[in-house]
Amino acid sequence: MEKDKILIEIWSQFMAGDETAFGELFEKTSDILYRYGMKFISDEEVVKDCIQDLFIKIHTNRPLLTKSGNPTFYLLLSMKNMIRDAIAREQRITYVAPEELPFIAIYQPDEDENGEEDKATKEKFEQVINLLNPRQKEAIYLRFQLDLSYEEISLLLGINYQSVRNLIHRSILKIKKKMRLSGFLFLFLQSFG
Repeated sequence: MEKDKILIEIWSQFMAGDETAFGELFEKTSDILYRYGMKFISDEEVVKDCIQDLFIKIHTNRPLLTKSGNPTFYLLLSMKNMIRDAIAREQRITYVAPEELPFIAIYQPDEDENGEEDKATKEKFEQVINLLNPRQKEAIYLRFQLDLSYEEISLLLGINYQSVRNLIHRSILKIKKKMRLSGFLFLFLQSFG
C-alpha cells in the first residue's frame, strides 16, 4: 500500500536523524495508536500519556532501534506493551499477561447511514461482537482494520502463525453463523472501530 511505503520512508528518515520526520511520524500514527490504545483501556489520559511516552522513548532510543519493515506494527506492539505496563502500575501488580488485556470494540457507523438503519446495524454489530472474546476481537481488528499480516498479528498476540489464522477463521465462522447474512460480514468488518 502507498500509505505503508510513505510511513516506511518517514521511519527511515527519522532513523537517519531527521527531526521533521519524527514530527511526521507522530502526526501519521498518533490517531492509529490512540484508537488501538482505547481498545484496551477507556481512560483517554492514560492512552495519551502512553503515546507521549512511546514517542519520547523512540526518540531517546533512536540509535538503538532497528530498521522496521512495518513501522505501524512496531509502534502498535510498543503501544500495547506501554498500555500493559500502565494497567499493571494502576492495579499495582507486577505483570499483566497479554491475553489478560481486555479489548473493547465499538460500532463505527458509516457517515452515509441514516438513523434507523444505523440503529439496526449497531444492534446486529453488538450481538455479534458479544460472541467474540477479547483476543478474537483484537485479531479481527488488526487484520481487517489495520491490515496487518498474520505474522505481525502473531507477534502482537504472542501466539504462532497458524494459531492466528485459526483464530481469525473461527471468529469469522462464528460471525457468519450468527448473522447468516452474507452482506453483513463485510459491513461488520468495515465497522469494527
